Amino acid sequence: MGAIYSFFFRSSFTTNNAEPSSPVERQLYSWEKPERATIRKEDFILDKLKDQTIYRLPGSVNGQQFIIQNCDNCTIYVFDHTNCIQIDDCTNCRIFIGPVRGSIFIRDSINCVLATICQQFRTRDCRDTYVFLSCTSQPVIESSHNIKFGCLTINYEQLAEQYKSAGISPWNNNWSNNHDFTSIPDGKNYSLLDKNENVFKYLPIPTDSSCNFLNIKDDVDTSITPYTYGELYRGQNEERCLVIFFHDINADACARALITTAKQSEIVLVQSKSYTIDETNLERLFGNDRKYNSLAEKGPVIGLEFAGTNCVSMCQAALQNLLTTKYQNLPHFISQTPAEVAAQLDKFYNFASIQIFSFFKFDDENMTSVDINSTDKLTSSSNQNNGHESEDKIVQEFGHLLEKSKQLFNGLRDLPQYGHKQWQPYFGRTFDIYTKLWKFQQEHRILLDKRSGLKRWQIGEIASKIGQLYYHFYIRTSETNYLNEAFAFYSAIRTRAYYSKVNREEKPDLMVKKLRYYARFIVVCLLLKKTKIMRELVRELNRQIDEYVKAYDPDDSLEWQLVLNEISSFIDIDNQLNIDHTPITLSYRLTNSLIPSLPNGAEQILSNIQSYSLEEILIIGNYQDQIKFITLDMYRMLQAVERQPIESISSLDDRTTSQSPATHRKEILNLYNDECSNRSNPHKYLLYKPTFSQIYAFTASAFKELPTNGALLLYISADGYDTHIKNKTDQSYDFGGVKTNNRRDDTNENSISPPNTLPKKPSTTTSFKDIHNIFPGDLYPFLRKPLFLIIDSNHSVVFQNMPNLFGQPFISLLSPVKIPVVFHDYQNKGSLFTLFLTSPAFAFCFVCHLNELTSEQWNLCQDNVNRIIFEITKIFFKSKLVDHTIYHFLNDEFLRLFLARFVFCYAVLRLHRAFKGSGFYPSSQPQLSNDLLENVQVHKMILELSAILNVRQLFLEGPLISGESFSLSHQQ
Repeated sequence: MGAIYSFFFRSSFTTNNAEPSSPVERQLYSWEKPERATIRKEDFILDKLKDQTIYRLPGSVNGQQFIIQNCDNCTIYVFDHTNCIQIDDCTNCRIFIGPVRGSIFIRDSINCVLATICQQFRTRDCRDTYVFLSCTSQPVIESSHNIKFGCLTINYEQLAEQYKSAGISPWNNNWSNNHDFTSIPDGKNYSLLDKNENVFKYLPIPTDSSCNFLNIKDDVDTSITPYTYGELYRGQNEERCLVIFFHDINADACARALITTAKQSEIVLVQSKSYTIDETNLERLFGNDRKYNSLAEKGPVIGLEFAGTNCVSMCQAALQNLLTTKYQNLPHFISQTPAEVAAQLDKFYNFASIQIFSFFKFDDENMTSVDINSTDKLTSSSNQNNGHESEDKIVQEFGHLLEKSKQLFNGLRDLPQYGHKQWQPYFGRTFDIYTKLWKFQQEHRILLDKRSGLKRWQIGEIASKIGQLYYHFYIRTSETNYLNEAFAFYSAIRTRAYYSKVNREEKPDLMVKKLRYYARFIVVCLLLKKTKIMRELVRELNRQIDEYVKAYDPDDSLEWQLVLNEISSFIDIDNQLNIDHTPITLSYRLTNSLIPSLPNGAEQILSNIQSYSLEEILIIGNYQDQIKFITLDMYRMLQAVERQPIESISSLDDRTTSQSPATHRKEILNLYNDECSNRSNPHKYLLYKPTFSQIYAFTASAFKELPTNGALLLYISADGYDTHIKNKTDQSYDFGGVKTNNRRDDTNENSISPPNTLPKKPSTTTSFKDIHNIFPGDLYPFLRKPLFLIIDSNHSVVFQNMPNLFGQPFISLLSPVKIPVVFHDYQNKGSLFTLFLTSPAFAFCFVCHLNELTSEQWNLCQDNVNRIIFEITKIFFKSKLVDHTIYHFLNDEFLRLFLARFVFCYAVLRLHRAFKGSGFYPSSQPQLSNDLLENVQVHKMILELSAILNVRQLFLEGPLISGESFSLSHQQ
């Protein structure tokens, strides 16, 4: 394992993991990026306006960021969904913002009216402001005064679709459950508006003719988000009732009808919630009643809390009438007696908090736990217990929570590193206790500081553990958005200098905690491509290590130096391309502009074939000459099977570039569409230098987890191994394989020979095979399900003729076994074959010895490579010679892209003068036809690209014709 990964507790990254990142300068907005020059900045920024009315109609913003600043007496309507909103220094303004996928942050504004629908709401240094809100998480205010919150009820054409585009459920609204960082004694900086205070009492309905088609309605009955009383009803002793509608096409309509019917009987809706109930919480909520299990598996439920006189019986009667007259057989649950309701509500709404993405959010300077559950109040709060809880009990409760959190966190180390389901309940419990611990220390920080000497580094440790939980949730789910959550916590620790005074404690173990925090933060930054921040962190870590070594002369000083060396080497090698004389960090993740769309006629072809989607991935690496901070090949491939996280699209550093020029406005505005942002990433495992038992255990687990229409991707990047048996007869084992783990007594372990030089022949001849290697026969059991195999090795050809024993779809993409001598010295910078599969534009530049380009040349290169990839995709469906096995995988975006890039790799190397002979070209099983590999149109496009980049002399004189081409069957 690379040294730095030892600072995370054991994870699915069984042996190594890491990646680059950068410092938080000013955020780079999407329209400021050079490849997005077609977006007009003024369309997304309203600055220094006075006495104006501004409209943004549906489709005009389409999921982008939006900024409003320095405006006076303006009325602004954004009837569209956005990514995030920032409002600064506005006075006497009236603002409506449609659904916001992320956060809306209003600062330094006075006497304004704001109405919005969002995932997260934050305000700082504001006063005398009305906020009408539909907010998924807990609204946060800081240093603000006289903020009035009301429940937003509104409807207009396309609003329902905008909710979906922003990933917001109308049933999750915490408008009244506010958290005030700067609360004042005996008073509040905010208040709640009652139901009679309607948004359009303060914000005029637009009268401009361009808005007529919106058909704007402000009445409660037609509102997308139902009106909830929330905290307005806290303290009321009226009878309650819980109603749960399980996932069904009529669930939403029936829930709304029940709300309307109940209102006629003076039964009010206190709160609603929609989330997916997992198996553990089903048991807690419904006990041993298993009839609800299959219902909960169908999707998110809708839960409603009603209150009023005879609430249970009234709701039962109203619901029964609806089920009888209109919604027959609708699956549901309803409280049967008033006595059981309190426990049911507590379980249902508290369990919603285990939806961890809403657990923790940050504003710029203040870290807070934002729990989407309005009933999840701390049982130990002195305010809630009316001052009756003694200081001793508070200190004891904190100690109990701290100890419990440590036990649960340490227990996570013993969980299986593979499999999807076993770990989820344990992670949920751990998140739950850290939620309570964080809230508790926030509310009692002064007392804890006075009575128990609570230090800032202890607060930092809690935050660091939460960051680790998010990181490991990414490891176990492959969802890159969790990395952003981990980054937020680590960044806040640094911003607030929680570890700044650790050096004064004169305790080496505390210094180690601080160094480990830096190491973890660097890993997250590496994965998020935040190179600037990462370089700053490396410099800071270097200084901290120097102080640590000088003060304590520790035994682990060499280990920390190894960490620094690994990181520095990795950063340098991953920044090989200079654009306008500045190194850039490539992004290998999938964006919409990289996906080759299915051409006309493809649907007809695929409709007659069972299509498989990529669901499980194993990425295995052991190239001896590559950086050990996980190999570069693994690092590139792990990103290539991930979609670009939404948050990072708008926050990449200014010298980070996507592989696509994204020069078209349509592509930009569709950047956050459902196809790319809503679908989960395939689940993956990373195994660095794994043993045979590890490979089999993880592969078997992935194999077991495959759904009916799922495919397994097995990627192996490793040195080749030859058995050196004289009489080779068994294709399964005699011809060798790849070396995935090196024994300590292996004389070749420290070899410095280039990776396309096979290990030297052992001194003794034997018929025994090395148990540390993977042979083709080892993979035969996994051919029982669809398998997509990629082998990047100097001995890949031994996997070329694997028998399809079970008739399941199977494809293998195999690297060349040779490379020109001129490239031997670059093998520590990653394999050429993997580079083509993950970043074909950069791979083309690499084989052309281009490492200095202008931004114009780089954009042209990316644009042309994308066009070639798209053309290759069309040829797959035009060709009548393509093996039908290929079609099983072409419906999946990741696999389709790998296949097209494979053909591009073959074509480029085939035309390049330095690559002479079949061993220099990649091969596949089943072999691809010549009308794909030797396509004249593709060759012409590649040669045109070489001319654009002034490297035409490196390639053959013209497109190859059929007489000059040869079959892949000779590539042995």
